[in-house]
Amino acid sequence: MLATLAAVYGLFFSGGEKVDPGHPLSVIPDTFGEFEPASRRKVSQFKFDVHQPLPANLLARLGQKIEVGQLQVEPVGIEKRRLIVKVDDKRGGGGSRSPGDALTLRLKVTNTSADLLIHPLDPAFNRKTTDKILTHLVVGKQTYYGGPVPWPFRTARVYEESQEHDADPLRPGETREYTVCSDTNSRLLAEVKKTREPILWRIQVRRGLIDFKGREVPVTAVIGVEFKSEEVVGL
Repeated sequence: MLATLAAVYGLFFSGGEKVDPGHPLSVIPDTFGEFEPASRRKVSQFKFDVHQPLPANLLARLGQKIEVGQLQVEPVGIEKRRLIVKVDDKRGGGGSRSPGDALTLRLKVTNTSADLLIHPLDPAFNRKTTDKILTHLVVGKQTYYGGPVPWPFRTARVYEESQEHDADPLRPGETREYTVCSDTNSRLLAEVKKTREPILWRIQVRRGLIDFKGREVPVTAVIGVEFKSEEVVGL
């Protein structure tokens, strides 16, 4: 490993020479790893309206399916329950805690590709935040952003217990259940319980690859799950 790193270092920096843009080491796709590059993480706001209406093909109710890119997504249930947040510290310093009650949305996700490994959900997409991120709940005129887990992680991965296997890629043809959690916000739960209007949960997902100017580029999408208060189990 050290010899390889030394070779790459010499290729990029020795002799003051620049790497040919066409060389494979100059165009390594940035698609692997838990965290995004720091240069991207500097900007928390999108340059487009995150609240703009979703097209009909990206909306579903419970039991319906959404086809987007190399994913098929079926929302199968919404529940109010107590969250259990765990720390996956390989050094033995892990543990669990309960931050309180929240809404949880279960999604049955299928990787419809023939040869792609996909992590449909990412802790960055639903991090604990007040920023206007793509994953959020719309209840009447109120919008509630993010979930219960802070991100980036400081030392170890943190997750709600139902998300234990999210770090394992979804393989071609595989179907797995994923869970999206709201933050533990008593006002959110009260608003959901009393509203008679449809509620919309907008969720950012990785959808696979698209062809852009002759290159395959990894992209995400926003899907929407519409539901009513009476469909929430345990509310």
